[in-house]
Amino acid sequence: MIAVRFLRWISGYVNVRIGGRFPERFLNVAARKGINLWGLRSSGEDHTAFARNSEIAMMKAAAEKTGTQLTVCRHYGLPYLVKRYRNRAGLPAGLVAALIFLRIMSGYIWNITISTPDLINEYEIRQLLADNGVTVGARSDSIDVPSVINRISSSDRRISWMTLNLLGTTAEVALSPNLAESMEKKETHTACNILSSADGVVTRVQAYNGSARVKVGDGIHRNQLLVSGVMEYNNGSHVLADSEARIFARTARSVTMELPVSGERLQKTDTVIIKRDLSVFGLRIPLSLNGDPDGLFSRSVTNRQGLLFDSTLPLKLQCEEWQEYEKKPVELTLPQAQEYLEKKLKVYEWFMIASAKSGTLLQRHVRVTREGDRYRLKADYELEEDVGYVSVIDVRTDEADDPAPPD
Repeated sequence: MIAVRFLRWISGYVNVRIGGRFPERFLNVAARKGINLWGLRSSGEDHTAFARNSEIAMMKAAAEKTGTQLTVCRHYGLPYLVKRYRNRAGLPAGLVAALIFLRIMSGYIWNITISTPDLINEYEIRQLLADNGVTVGARSDSIDVPSVINRISSSDRRISWMTLNLLGTTAEVALSPNLAESMEKKETHTACNILSSADGVVTRVQAYNGSARVKVGDGIHRNQLLVSGVMEYNNGSHVLADSEARIFARTARSVTMELPVSGERLQKTDTVIIKRDLSVFGLRIPLSLNGDPDGLFSRSVTNRQGLLFDSTLPLKLQCEEWQEYEKKPVELTLPQAQEYLEKKLKVYEWFMIASAKSGTLLQRHVRVTREGDRYRLKADYELEEDVGYVSVIDVRTDEADDPAPPD
């Protein structure tokens, strides 16, 4: 649809009014002659429509044949625009200068889009591109695409493959991670024990290798031996093994949080400061005279990228909105303090569960009390988690560490 409008504007079109007693006769004749009318509207006894500039003569002949009054109301398009300003010498010169400027600027990179996985930070990729000459404002013909891809891929082992496409004024970069390099390599030991990382009561024992020293229902303490890497056979021989096990235990944790009774609360005011900047070919042009305000303000930024037929233009409008806040004294009630402390507690619980190996929350007891000028929250938890951690058995083979032989 946009292409059709553009072609109509290039060739020129007119807005006509069709009057008379029988305008439908004119419309029928126009349809038989292949005259293209669009935007047909009825206004009382008259009708208005748009038609191409080249079909005016055919419409006048059809109007004369059907006894219809045809009036050209307004002209649109490039031919009439040129005719209107043909006596202004500065306009063609400015148009030529603008075309030359756009032609020169189209040979530079003004937008870089990067498609990267979470394993690789986009800022690091932009730094690598900048080190290899791919920056906003760089000439497109100065970028050796194969060399840039080869240097970046070889310098960062996290990248499995990389593509760099120069599309007009846009550089599109796509990356794929090297999963073999990103995955953590499992550390192997020749011999190790499994010790306890916390106090608790054993609920499950899953020993895959090694000799388990605890059973379900046993109480354990921190750093206690759970699975031994020294395995004894019936014939009395001993073998050192790499212990592998998952020992689950019921553990207890607690946390205390405090909040003052009297404090301050931030409240929005009616003051909102708007700043707008226009970025043209990388050059930032301020559209407002407002500077960064002093005081308590929150800043939100919205960007609008220029587009033409789904292609990115080197134009970007940035709007900054600064909302002012003021401090208001407030005295919290017990329900308000409990609500606020509960929100902080949820954040703590999320990190607590995330830090525990295969942790499951079994019980939770929370109480909030007022003690003097402070509210205090005390939370007690009961978890089931894998408490085992690896402790390498130090096996020394250096002869210097052996006891000296007797004289």
